[in-house]
Amino acid sequence: MSVDSVVYIALGAASIIYAMALNTGVGKRFADNYTWASVVLGTSLVLAALWFIVPKEYWLKMALAFAVAGTPVVARSLLNKTKKL
Repeated sequence: MSVDSVVYIALGAASIIYAMALNTGVGKRFADNYTWASVVLGTSLVLAALWFIVPKEYWLKMALAFAVAGTPVVARSLLNKTKKL
């Protein structure tokens, strides 16, 4: 079995566990109150898996792209949350 296959299987298993955790009472409250964080965690699972199968030069570019695109969305969510308080 190739490294890629092992990584994809592990990613699938981790994603299933994460989805099940988000479906618990605590997970549902977390996702409802911190949607941005639940998305960041899910994205982090993918980036962690890619670390093992993508050349590091490309991985750094992908991680930076996710950070650049995600930061304004997270900032918006946090700003909206503070306005509700």
